[in-house]
Amino acid sequence: MPPPPPVLLDELIEEVLLRIPPDEPARLFRASAVCKPWRRILAGRRFRRRYREFHGTPPILGLFHQRVRFVPTSALRPAHSGLPDWFAMDCRHGRALFAHIANDESTLDLIVLDPVTGHQRRVPWPHDDWTKCSAAVLCAAQGCDHHSCQDGHFLVAFVVTKKKKVSLGWLYSSETRVWSNLTSVHHPNVKFTNDFGASSVLLGDALYFNGGRIMECQLGTLRLSSFEKPIDRYGILMTAEDGGLGFAAVVDVTNLTLWSREAGPEGAMGWTPLRVIDLKMLLPDVDLSIRSFETTEYIPTFGGAIYEFPCPRVSGFAEGTHVIFVTTSVGSYMVDLKTGRASKVSDPGRQFFPFMSFYIPAMEAASTGEGQ
Repeated sequence: MPPPPPVLLDELIEEVLLRIPPDEPARLFRASAVCKPWRRILAGRRFRRRYREFHGTPPILGLFHQRVRFVPTSALRPAHSGLPDWFAMDCRHGRALFAHIANDESTLDLIVLDPVTGHQRRVPWPHDDWTKCSAAVLCAAQGCDHHSCQDGHFLVAFVVTKKKKVSLGWLYSSETRVWSNLTSVHHPNVKFTNDFGASSVLLGDALYFNGGRIMECQLGTLRLSSFEKPIDRYGILMTAEDGGLGFAAVVDVTNLTLWSREAGPEGAMGWTPLRVIDLKMLLPDVDLSIRSFETTEYIPTFGGAIYEFPCPRVSGFAEGTHVIFVTTSVGSYMVDLKTGRASKVSDPGRQFFPFMSFYIPAMEAASTGEGQ
């Protein structure tokens, strides 16, 4: 009889399992079914911690459309993908933030959801005006790497623009269950500063909301301020290549233009164009004719209003990555600006919020007693 195959050490098996791509959690399921030793390794706290450290930035497992439709980009099927009449406001650090309007349109409820477990928590509504408001959710833990923090305390930032062109803001803590006031900011010379549900970007200790003007919310000092966008048209905030604040918009028919906010020679902050990317090179399978770029898309939004949006346009950004989302007249695409790779992920949509998280499926722990 031939000798039995050599037994691999657990350490070697773990090194192999660590390299399973995090954006396909189904592969972890299949690996756990190979044998009990593999299942024991995958169920252990050590492996889960090392898996997150090894892969760094959490993968994009799916997208929330602003009308609360979960669009999977992996094998993940969330325990909770949203409810009718909810409106996606933000998605960050393994949590999704939704808004729900009362039947009489008098109040707005905010709800923070963990899509994987389905656990949700209602947040009290801080103001009597929601027609021009934006909100963001983020982890409240100092020094957190945000790889598996969705069970901890969180913050919700809420910004609203009044008719008298004054923006107000509040910051909610799930630990104290109290809203703290932000300083107000006046902007009499602009038409508007916030559309409902404007997207946000977190950089260090500051949140930036994208509207007619960019609203900056300093979380540490509770200070609210505003400044101009680089171009007066639809676009998104993002992280620039140097790690600072960036902006992306489709300009001149097929040109995707990227900007970075930088200090000038005299120290004043301003926008600097970084590069221009031809969408015809990024999306070769899409008919990007001049005619399609002259079309617009009419999208019903929360509260029944109808808004007109140019097509194509940039419709989302994944924090901590080089990935943006571009919507054309035939669909929405996930585009990696670093590699130039693009893939269709959805039908056309106004705005997308990527759900980024490490999802290691719950598995029965073996005799070691190790759990998640």
